[in-house]
Amino acid sequence: MGFEELAAELQKQAEAEGKRLLASAEKNAKKAEEEAEAKADEMLRAARKEAQSYVKQESAERLTSAKLSAKKIIDEARDDAVEASLEQVWGAFKSSSLRKENYPAILRRLIEEGVRELGARQAIVYVRDSDLPLVSGYRTARLPAEYSGGAIVESEDGKIRVNKTLGEVFAQAKAGLRKKIYDRLFG
Repeated sequence: MGFEELAAELQKQAEAEGKRLLASAEKNAKKAEEEAEAKADEMLRAARKEAQSYVKQESAERLTSAKLSAKKIIDEARDDAVEASLEQVWGAFKSSSLRKENYPAILRRLIEEGVRELGARQAIVYVRDSDLPLVSGYRTARLPAEYSGGAIVESEDGKIRVNKTLGEVFAQAKAGLRKKIYDRLFG
């Protein structure tokens, strides 16, 4: 075998080896490309799943927030309705209590309760100017204008006061009335 034949044989082998290496490289590149595509697809699916989970969570949070806001608005509207009803009841109570046929007996009862709670027979009774003729047997004083009726009974030394005004009587019944009104309106 001559030099040229040897060179031709080596070139053939080199070309064959080059083709084999090129085929192997192409095969490896194709395999790497397929793996990269599979990994990219998997990452894309994971990202979509994560995005869907995020959207679902965000949607649930917004829905919960909207429900809480709606509940708050409804509760406030209910409270406003109950308060408006309480104002109507107060107006009716005051009007009924102050009727000429009812008020003298109510005032007498309130003063007697106040004196009993005070625990002393001698007392100063604060009443409206128009109520002075209805009070006998007690020293009287002027009830401040902010009170709509009833009396404040005070010990003679001024240390103890018992509030028996119509507003106080109503205030003491207010919690029970509020519950009854709520039950009637929304129960």
